[in-house]
Amino acid sequence: MEWSICGSRTKKIRKIGRVIMNLKESIRRIIREERDLKFFIRRVDLDLAKDMLPINAEQVYHETESYEQFKYELTLKVVEAIMWNKYEISWEDLPEQAEIEYVTKISDVFEKTIKRLYSIYYNRYNR
Repeated sequence: MEWSICGSRTKKIRKIGRVIMNLKESIRRIIREERDLKFFIRRVDLDLAKDMLPINAEQVYHETESYEQFKYELTLKVVEAIMWNKYEISWEDLPEQAEIEYVTKISDVFEKTIKRLYSIYYNRYNR
């Protein structure tokens, strides 16, 4: 009888240990993701990024098939240009998942400007 109680406690302790390990791993992953996002936040000047949007807009318009793709690709091009021009960091050296998240967030911030640019090229080439 005493042995089964001890065995039950051991199983509970192991289960708690696994939960704690999973929690620690989740916390590490979140910290890593935040650190990677901060990598872009510290380096990308949003005023400069907004000013650069029109530069590549026409080319990106022709390379994309939808507004959503245009919005993401245009912002991506601008972020990567800033990273290369200012820090000589190419897209291969950037943390991929963090770049995707950052570009998505920034494209939402610039939504109004990007819609205006898309509208200009849509009206110009689809008449």
